[in-house]
Amino acid sequence: MSNWDKGSYEITAAQISPAAPAVADAVEPVAGQPALDLACGTGNVALELARRGGEVTGYDGAPRLLQVAGERAAAEGLSLERVQGDLSELPFADDSFEIVTSVFGLIFTSSPQDSAAEIGRVLRPRGRVAFTSWIEEGLFQYMQDMARAAVASHFGQAPPEGSDAPFSWGDELAVRELFSESGIALQVETRELVIEEESAKELNDRWFDLHPIWITMQEMIGDAAYEEMRREALPVVESHNEAGDGSFRNTLRYLLFEGSPV
Repeated sequence: MSNWDKGSYEITAAQISPAAPAVADAVEPVAGQPALDLACGTGNVALELARRGGEVTGYDGAPRLLQVAGERAAAEGLSLERVQGDLSELPFADDSFEIVTSVFGLIFTSSPQDSAAEIGRVLRPRGRVAFTSWIEEGLFQYMQDMARAAVASHFGQAPPEGSDAPFSWGDELAVRELFSESGIALQVETRELVIEEESAKELNDRWFDLHPIWITMQEMIGDAAYEEMRREALPVVESHNEAGDGSFRNTLRYLLFEGSPV
Protein backbone atom coordinates (compact mmCIF):
# COMPACT_ATOMS: atom_id res chain seq x y z
CA MET A 1 0.00 0.00 0.00
CA SER A 2 1.57 3.30 -1.08
CA ASN A 3 1.98 6.22 1.28
CA TRP A 4 0.73 9.16 -0.77
CA ASP A 5 2.02 11.68 1.75
CA LYS A 6 5.59 10.82 0.81
CA GLY A 7 7.52 12.56 -1.94
CA SER A 8 5.90 15.24 -4.06
CA TYR A 9 2.79 14.05 -5.83
CA GLU A 10 2.18 17.67 -6.84
CA ILE A 11 4.45 17.15 -9.87
CA THR A 12 2.41 14.25 -11.26
CA ALA A 13 -0.82 16.05 -10.34
CA ALA A 14 0.25 18.98 -12.51
CA GLN A 15 1.01 16.64 -15.42
CA ILE A 16 -2.45 15.04 -15.34
CA SER A 17 -4.35 18.26 -14.60
CA PRO A 18 -5.72 18.62 -18.18
CA ALA A 19 -8.04 15.69 -17.43
CA ALA A 20 -9.83 17.68 -14.72
CA PRO A 21 -11.93 19.94 -17.01
CA ALA A 22 -12.95 16.89 -19.07
CA VAL A 23 -14.32 15.19 -15.97
CA ALA A 24 -16.06 18.36 -14.81
CA ASP A 25 -17.65 18.78 -18.24
CA ALA A 26 -19.02 15.23 -17.97
CA VAL A 27 -21.02 16.00 -14.81
CA GLU A 28 -22.46 19.40 -15.72
CA PRO A 29 -24.52 21.18 -14.49
CA VAL A 30 -22.30 21.71 -11.46
CA ALA A 31 -23.41 25.08 -10.00
CA GLY A 32 -25.17 24.74 -6.68
CA GLN A 33 -24.80 20.96 -6.57
CA PRO A 34 -23.20 18.92 -3.77
CA ALA A 35 -20.18 17.20 -5.29
CA LEU A 36 -17.73 14.62 -3.97
CA ASP A 37 -14.26 14.24 -5.49
CA LEU A 38 -12.75 10.90 -4.51
CA ALA A 39 -8.99 10.52 -4.05
CA CYS A 40 -8.88 14.24 -4.68
CA GLY A 41 -5.12 14.52 -4.16
CA THR A 42 -3.98 18.11 -4.58
CA GLY A 43 -7.45 19.13 -5.74
CA ASN A 44 -7.38 19.24 -9.55
CA VAL A 45 -11.00 18.22 -10.08
CA ALA A 46 -12.31 19.42 -6.74
CA LEU A 47 -11.14 22.95 -7.52
CA GLU A 48 -12.48 22.78 -11.07
CA LEU A 49 -15.92 21.86 -9.69
CA ALA A 50 -15.68 24.63 -7.09
CA ARG A 51 -14.82 27.17 -9.80
CA ARG A 52 -18.03 26.16 -11.53
CA GLY A 53 -20.07 26.81 -8.39
CA GLY A 54 -20.29 23.32 -6.94
CA GLU A 55 -20.52 22.65 -3.20
CA VAL A 56 -17.46 20.42 -3.15
CA THR A 57 -16.06 17.88 -0.72
CA GLY A 58 -12.56 16.60 -1.43
CA TYR A 59 -11.97 13.12 -0.04
CA ASP A 60 -8.54 11.49 0.25
CA GLY A 61 -6.53 9.20 2.47
CA ALA A 62 -3.44 11.41 2.54
CA PRO A 63 -3.51 14.30 5.05
CA ARG A 64 -0.71 16.23 3.36
CA LEU A 65 -2.41 16.17 -0.03
CA LEU A 66 -5.67 17.35 1.56
CA GLN A 67 -3.71 20.24 3.09
CA VAL A 68 -2.28 21.14 -0.33
CA ALA A 69 -5.78 21.05 -1.84
CA GLY A 70 -7.03 23.34 0.91
CA GLU A 71 -4.19 25.79 0.38
CA ARG A 72 -4.89 25.89 -3.36
CA ALA A 73 -8.57 26.51 -2.70
CA ALA A 74 -7.81 29.31 -0.25
CA ALA A 75 -5.43 30.95 -2.73
CA GLU A 76 -8.28 31.13 -5.26
CA GLY A 77 -10.90 32.16 -2.71
CA LEU A 78 -12.81 28.90 -3.21
CA SER A 79 -14.75 26.91 -0.64
CA LEU A 80 -13.63 23.29 -0.32
CA GLU A 81 -14.58 20.88 2.45
CA ARG A 82 -11.93 18.24 3.03
CA VAL A 83 -12.43 14.80 4.56
CA GLN A 84 -9.85 12.07 5.14
CA GLY A 85 -10.78 8.44 4.74
CA ASP A 86 -10.72 5.19 2.81
CA LEU A 87 -12.23 4.79 -0.65
CA SER A 88 -13.92 1.54 0.28
CA GLU A 89 -15.89 3.02 3.18
CA LEU A 90 -17.25 6.53 2.65
CA PRO A 91 -18.34 8.41 5.81
CA PHE A 92 -21.35 10.03 4.14
CA ALA A 93 -25.09 9.40 4.34
CA ASP A 94 -27.04 7.74 1.55
CA ASP A 95 -27.96 10.03 -1.37
CA SER A 96 -25.62 12.80 -0.17
CA PHE A 97 -24.21 13.93 -3.52
CA GLU A 98 -25.52 14.92 -6.89
CA ILE A 99 -22.04 14.53 -8.37
CA VAL A 100 -19.18 12.08 -7.72
CA THR A 101 -15.86 12.36 -9.54
CA SER A 102 -12.32 10.99 -9.53
CA VAL A 103 -9.32 11.53 -11.78
CA PHE A 104 -6.85 8.63 -11.75
CA GLY A 105 -7.58 8.17 -8.05
CA LEU A 106 -10.41 5.66 -7.73
CA ILE A 107 -8.16 3.19 -9.56
CA PHE A 108 -6.03 2.88 -6.40
CA THR A 109 -8.83 1.64 -4.16
CA SER A 110 -8.04 -1.51 -2.20
CA SER A 111 -11.51 -2.86 -2.94
CA PRO A 112 -13.09 -1.94 -6.30
CA GLN A 113 -16.32 -3.73 -5.42
CA ASP A 114 -16.75 -1.88 -2.13
CA SER A 115 -15.86 1.48 -3.68
CA ALA A 116 -18.35 1.04 -6.53
CA ALA A 117 -21.04 0.07 -4.03
CA GLU A 118 -20.25 3.09 -1.86
CA ILE A 119 -20.47 5.43 -4.85
CA GLY A 120 -23.84 3.94 -5.70
CA ARG A 121 -24.95 4.48 -2.11
CA VAL A 122 -23.94 8.13 -1.69
CA LEU A 123 -25.00 9.20 -5.19
CA ARG A 124 -28.52 10.57 -5.54
CA PRO A 125 -30.99 8.71 -7.77
CA ARG A 126 -30.64 11.28 -10.57
CA GLY A 127 -26.99 12.06 -9.84
CA ARG A 128 -23.96 11.91 -12.10
CA VAL A 129 -20.59 10.19 -11.79
CA ALA A 130 -17.43 10.58 -13.88
CA PHE A 131 -13.93 9.20 -13.41
CA THR A 132 -10.82 8.30 -15.39
CA SER A 133 -8.54 5.29 -15.65
CA TRP A 134 -5.46 4.51 -17.71
CA ILE A 135 -5.59 2.30 -20.77
CA GLU A 136 -3.21 -0.55 -20.09
CA GLU A 137 -0.59 0.08 -22.73
CA GLY A 138 2.60 2.00 -23.39
CA LEU A 139 4.89 3.65 -20.89
CA PHE A 140 2.65 3.65 -17.82
CA GLN A 141 1.82 -0.02 -18.31
CA TYR A 142 5.50 -0.91 -18.55
CA MET A 143 6.29 0.99 -15.37
CA GLN A 144 3.40 -0.63 -13.54
CA ASP A 145 4.41 -4.13 -14.64
CA MET A 146 8.03 -3.47 -13.68
CA ALA A 147 7.03 -2.32 -10.21
CA ARG A 148 4.83 -5.36 -9.57
CA ALA A 149 7.54 -7.72 -10.79
CA ALA A 150 10.18 -6.06 -8.59
CA VAL A 151 8.07 -6.28 -5.44
CA ALA A 152 7.07 -9.88 -6.16
CA SER A 153 10.69 -10.85 -6.82
CA HIS A 154 11.82 -9.20 -3.59
CA PHE A 155 9.44 -11.42 -1.64
CA GLY A 156 10.27 -14.52 -3.68
CA GLN A 157 6.93 -14.61 -5.45
CA ALA A 158 5.64 -14.46 -9.00
CA PRO A 159 3.68 -11.37 -10.10
CA PRO A 160 -0.04 -11.95 -9.40
CA GLU A 161 -1.98 -13.40 -12.30
CA GLY A 162 -5.48 -14.61 -13.07
CA SER A 163 -7.91 -14.24 -10.18
CA ASP A 164 -5.09 -12.92 -7.96
CA ALA A 165 -4.24 -10.04 -10.30
CA PRO A 166 -5.42 -6.52 -9.42
CA PHE A 167 -8.70 -5.38 -10.92
CA SER A 168 -8.21 -4.13 -14.49
CA TRP A 169 -9.40 -0.52 -14.57
CA GLY A 170 -8.33 -0.37 -18.20
CA ASP A 171 -10.90 -3.03 -19.17
CA GLU A 172 -14.01 -1.10 -20.27
CA LEU A 173 -16.35 -4.07 -19.95
CA ALA A 174 -15.06 -5.05 -16.50
CA VAL A 175 -15.49 -1.52 -15.16
CA ARG A 176 -18.99 -1.18 -16.59
CA GLU A 177 -19.98 -4.54 -15.11
CA LEU A 178 -18.50 -3.58 -11.75
CA PHE A 179 -20.66 -0.46 -11.53
CA SER A 180 -23.76 -2.09 -12.97
CA GLU A 181 -23.76 -4.32 -9.88
CA SER A 182 -24.16 -1.12 -7.85
CA GLY A 183 -26.97 0.21 -10.03
CA ILE A 184 -24.89 2.63 -12.11
CA ALA A 185 -24.86 2.59 -15.91
CA LEU A 186 -21.66 3.92 -17.46
CA GLN A 187 -20.65 5.18 -20.86
CA VAL A 188 -16.99 5.40 -21.83
CA GLU A 189 -14.85 7.26 -24.30
CA THR A 190 -11.12 7.30 -25.00
CA ARG A 191 -9.19 10.51 -24.43
CA GLU A 192 -5.55 11.53 -24.79
CA LEU A 193 -3.24 13.28 -22.36
CA VAL A 194 0.22 14.58 -23.26
CA ILE A 195 2.93 14.69 -20.60
CA GLU A 196 6.04 16.77 -21.15
CA GLU A 197 9.37 17.14 -19.37
CA GLU A 198 12.78 18.68 -20.01
CA SER A 199 14.19 15.27 -20.93
CA ALA A 200 13.50 11.55 -20.59
CA LYS A 201 16.06 11.34 -17.79
CA GLU A 202 14.42 14.22 -15.94
CA LEU A 203 11.04 12.46 -16.09
CA ASN A 204 12.54 9.14 -15.00
CA ASP A 205 14.35 10.75 -12.07
CA ARG A 206 11.27 12.69 -11.00
CA TRP A 207 9.29 9.47 -10.81
CA PHE A 208 11.96 7.58 -8.90
CA ASP A 209 12.88 10.48 -6.60
CA LEU A 210 9.51 12.06 -5.93
CA HIS A 211 6.51 9.88 -6.80
CA PRO A 212 4.84 8.39 -3.68
CA ILE A 213 4.35 4.97 -5.28
CA TRP A 214 8.01 4.67 -6.20
CA ILE A 215 9.29 5.98 -2.88
CA THR A 216 7.13 3.49 -0.99
CA MET A 217 8.46 0.70 -3.19
CA GLN A 218 12.05 1.77 -2.52
CA GLU A 219 11.47 1.21 1.18
CA MET A 220 10.21 -2.29 0.40
CA ILE A 221 12.92 -3.54 -1.98
CA GLY A 222 15.97 -1.58 -0.79
CA ASP A 223 18.22 1.00 -2.38
CA ALA A 224 20.35 -1.31 -4.53
CA ALA A 225 17.40 -2.98 -6.27
CA TYR A 226 15.70 0.37 -6.60
CA GLU A 227 18.64 2.01 -8.36
CA GLU A 228 18.87 -0.95 -10.71
CA MET A 229 15.20 -0.40 -11.59
CA ARG A 230 15.94 3.26 -12.26
CA ARG A 231 18.69 2.29 -14.70
CA GLU A 232 16.50 -0.29 -16.43
CA ALA A 233 13.57 2.12 -16.76
CA LEU A 234 15.46 4.96 -18.43
CA PRO A 235 15.94 3.38 -21.89
CA VAL A 236 12.26 2.39 -21.88
CA VAL A 237 11.22 5.96 -21.06
CA GLU A 238 13.52 7.17 -23.84
CA SER A 239 11.95 4.73 -26.31
CA HIS A 240 8.53 6.30 -25.69
CA ASN A 241 9.74 9.83 -26.34
CA GLU A 242 7.78 11.53 -29.15
CA ALA A 243 9.82 14.75 -29.03
CA GLY A 244 12.70 15.21 -31.43
CA ASP A 245 14.46 18.14 -29.80
CA GLY A 246 15.99 16.57 -26.70
CA SER A 247 13.00 17.26 -24.51
CA PHE A 248 10.41 14.62 -23.59
CA ARG A 249 6.82 14.26 -24.76
CA ASN A 250 4.55 11.24 -24.59
CA THR A 251 0.87 10.84 -25.47
CA LEU A 252 -1.06 8.67 -23.03
CA ARG A 253 -4.53 7.31 -23.70
CA TYR A 254 -7.07 7.09 -20.92
CA LEU A 255 -10.71 6.15 -20.41
CA LEU A 256 -13.33 8.67 -19.30
CA PHE A 257 -16.29 6.95 -17.69
CA GLU A 258 -19.51 8.82 -17.03
CA GLY A 259 -22.96 7.71 -15.98
CA SER A 260 -25.88 7.75 -13.56
CA PRO A 261 -27.93 5.37 -11.40
CA VAL A 262 -30.57 3.38 -13.26
